[in-house]
Amino acid sequence: MIIFNTTYHASDNVKEMFLNWIKEVYIPTALHRPELSEPQLCRIMTDNEDEGTSYSLQFHVKDTIALSHWYAETGNDLVCALTEKFKDQVVGFTTLLEIIE
Repeated sequence: MIIFNTTYHASDNVKEMFLNWIKEVYIPTALHRPELSEPQLCRIMTDNEDEGTSYSLQFHVKDTIALSHWYAETGNDLVCALTEKFKDQVVGFTTLLEIIE
C-alpha cells in the first residue's frame, strides 16, 4: 500500500477558495475512480511561513500501477483544472510514501 501525498502552498488571498475547491471538487472527483481511497487533508504546521499556508492531501493507493492508471483517467485533468483555476497562487509537489507494516 502506498500513500499518495501532494503538498500544496496556497497564497493568503486564495487559501479559503482553494480549501473549498479541494473539498468540493478535487476530492470527490478523485474518488470517482476506484484506485484512490481514504482522503486526508491536513494543514502543515510551521512557524516560518511569511505568506500563505501549506497543506497536505493524502490518499491510499494499492501500487504505482494503479496510481498511473488514475493519473491517466482522472489525475491529469485535475492538475490542469487546479492550475487553470489558481494559476501561480497555488503550487504543489507530489510524494509517494510506502506504508511499512
